[in-house]
Amino acid sequence: MSTAVNAFRRWASERPVDERSGEWECDYAKWPELNAAFLTHITTGPPRASTAGDIADLLYAIGRDNETAYLVRELARREDWFLFLLPHALAVNDPDVKWQFAVQLGVEKFPFFAAESALLKLVQDEHEYVRRMALQGLGRMASPHAEPLCIRAWESNHEYQRIMVLWVLKELKSRNLHEYILLAKADGREFLMRNAAEIENGMAPSDSQVDRRQHT
Repeated sequence: MSTAVNAFRRWASERPVDERSGEWECDYAKWPELNAAFLTHITTGPPRASTAGDIADLLYAIGRDNETAYLVRELARREDWFLFLLPHALAVNDPDVKWQFAVQLGVEKFPFFAAESALLKLVQDEHEYVRRMALQGLGRMASPHAEPLCIRAWESNHEYQRIMVLWVLKELKSRNLHEYILLAKADGREFLMRNAAEIENGMAPSDSQVDRRQHT
């Protein structure tokens, strides 16, 4: 695992900093080798056998795979591995690791307490996109904390936080959804109003809405 990760690190170090934006990691030619090393590690040994270096490498690989999120999905198929790495993911200073874990906590059936506890930490994160994905996860798992946290997210006045609030309230079938749709219309910002209209029309969220990181 370390050999494949170090190869990526060397390639990344040679890339000018001003070119490390958007989908820059996708230009790496040896993703098949890195993916294979990752999968070999999580399928050939128990989680507890991993060293601190192994854990750092696994999380680094997940963070760099932030466009396809293939590695974190493969990890989530192995509950023992996912839950083992979860506390380390919460502690790492990499938002591209944290938001991917937040998404998986909302879509996979992990033990409720463990998933909710992690999401309640992530929804406090300093990075807006991490908070947004954590709020989405809490809504998907119908956490009783989701709706109160929607109020706080709305009060942030961040357009994409408010967009997520609408979709979470819809997910929860909240009686307060209509009120927030009216508030969204009164807000007047383009993407927020567009999402409010789509919710009223019964449409599913598209890639131009709640999951766009370039608007964070």
